Amino acid sequence: KEPTGINGVWSEFCTFEDENERPTKDPIHDAVSLRIDLYYLSTRVPTKSLRDMGSVISRCKKLKSIRMIGHLFVRSNVIEDVLVSLFQANGSYYFPLEHFSICKYALNARGFEAIIPFLTSRGELDCLSLENCEIGDDVAGAIGVVLDQTCIDNIDLNGNQISARGLSNLFSGKNSIKLRSLNLQENSIGKAEVDEIARFLSKEGVALQWIAIGKIRLIFGDYFDPD
Repeated sequence: KEPTGINGVWSEFCTFEDENERPTKDPIHDAVSLRIDLYYLSTRVPTKSLRDMGSVISRCKKLKSIRMIGHLFVRSNVIEDVLVSLFQANGSYYFPLEHFSICKYALNARGFEAIIPFLTSRGELDCLSLENCEIGDDVAGAIGVVLDQTCIDNIDLNGNQISARGLSNLFSGKNSIKLRSLNLQENSIGKAEVDEIARFLSKEGVALQWIAIGKIRLIFGDYFDPD
């Protein structure tokens, strides 16, 4: 029996879409993308409903993209509770997720750590976007840990608060050299941060083909810049 809410109350804060970008009534078998309104979800939906939705997510067969959008004024501890409910550490997931994003949500280290088991269990995941999430150096370090356990090679950290220390932590993992694109726009980039990026680029075997720093975009080789 399917959990209640797939076609009812959940439609107010999430949308499962099929390969034709149309809402689907059978997310478990047809959904390839999921969009979630984190603000609505974190302020109006009880924990049991969140866990029911997490159960549906875990049973999806084709899901390739999960995008979550919120508002920065929601407390970080609320976000942690939501993420723990949706992406349970002991859950089993079999869908081929390629893109995972959280946008406009204050994400502290504990909140990000809540989804590390989920992220590191996704062998096909190649794009991680944490745009405008007030991420600091502690979360940047945790992202470095995730890089070492996944195939992620595209990271968007636009609009955060990452300093040279956070970049050093991000680049310290052995898999960081496999990054193909990195967006650091709208972070406070000064000389120390530029020096850290330069040290990273000087490493042997760095695969980076696109990096955005402030208003500057550097393109290496034949990488295609979508903008």
